[in-house]
Amino acid sequence: MQRNVQTFIDEVTADQLAQTAVKGAYTQLDTKVADWLGGFLDNVQADKLAQATLTTDHEPAISFRLETSVINLPLANLTEIGKVTVAEETMPIKLYMIAESEAFRSGLRIDELGSAEDVLADRVAAESLLTTWLTAQTDRLDQIMTADE
Repeated sequence: MQRNVQTFIDEVTADQLAQTAVKGAYTQLDTKVADWLGGFLDNVQADKLAQATLTTDHEPAISFRLETSVINLPLANLTEIGKVTVAEETMPIKLYMIAESEAFRSGLRIDELGSAEDVLADRVAAESLLTTWLTAQTDRLDQIMTADE
């Protein structure tokens, strides 16, 4: 799966993103990974730019997203994506895991899940990697909260 960078920017700007959402209890988020990833990958398989959100009730607030992109910046940073890429280039679509919380020093954590082709070719490995990553993010938030007490 590839996109011309300008086409990618135009599609995101026009909100041509397939969006899915899953909600789960904070202490049981890992049980939602299959649904969260499955809905996202169904859209990727259909050659759609996609975003999938996993939400939970927690204080401080934390949210998780899966996004398709040409580089490792959230889609919300589209202006920066345009500045650091060449509009005429065609780039592979990669899948990114994003955690956002005011409790994190930078407010954001973004990691690559893999290229669209690789993840679609091995969904089991992708689910395992995503589960491990999600657990690491919630563990990190728990440590921050414990340190603040």
